[in-house]
Amino acid sequence: MWTVVNGDPVAMRRGDFLLTPGWNFHGHHNDTDRPMAWIDGLDIPFAHGIDTGFFEYGTERVTDEATPPISRAERLWAHPGLRPLSGLQDLTSSPIAAYRWEYTDRALTEQLALEDEGYPATVGQGHAAIRYTNPTTGGDVMPTLRAEFHRLRAGVATPTQHDVGSSVWQVFEGRGSIVLGDQAHQLTKGDLFVVPSWVPWSLQAETAFDLFQFSDAPIIERLHLGRTYLTGETR
Repeated sequence: MWTVVNGDPVAMRRGDFLLTPGWNFHGHHNDTDRPMAWIDGLDIPFAHGIDTGFFEYGTERVTDEATPPISRAERLWAHPGLRPLSGLQDLTSSPIAAYRWEYTDRALTEQLALEDEGYPATVGQGHAAIRYTNPTTGGDVMPTLRAEFHRLRAGVATPTQHDVGSSVWQVFEGRGSIVLGDQAHQLTKGDLFVVPSWVPWSLQAETAFDLFQFSDAPIIERLHLGRTYLTGETR
């Protein structure tokens, strides 16, 4: 499966995080004989709420049905810690077209390995996490969307917390549960769930547990409305 963004074909594989920022024409094509599904994380509710949303059709078909293993955007930008001198200006959205699963998986694996070696590399005991960033600013990949990936060891539970702003999650691999308020919901591979604003929540891993998360946290924080409270903390 390929997503074509402004004429640049970007391969889409399991675990990859792809971007189609605003003002970028895009389309999709599947050159296999099998169906494919993916999650779209959109800022449409916010754009609709402030009356700035609209949609434009480009051509009636995708502009390029090539199937390169690596997109042009990745060839230029997806080298860890390296920035091309042809792109020194800061960009509103990340220029990286795809954040590949092998790098996400490796980053999470190394966090847990460092934890085993006695280094404080995780966000909580047995809880590795990464945030996808815009290499031109160091901030979120898009001005209105935040994306993260979390990995919990089997048997780990996160602290109960409250957050201003809702978030959407999908279980990438494993089994566990989400506790929302006083109700637990069992989760397994492929399940989607939402954490509403300021509802206390925690994750509990039955097996090794991988989850993708996205939210409108950048908007909440820019408005200085962002708050996180861990149950038991002194306010």
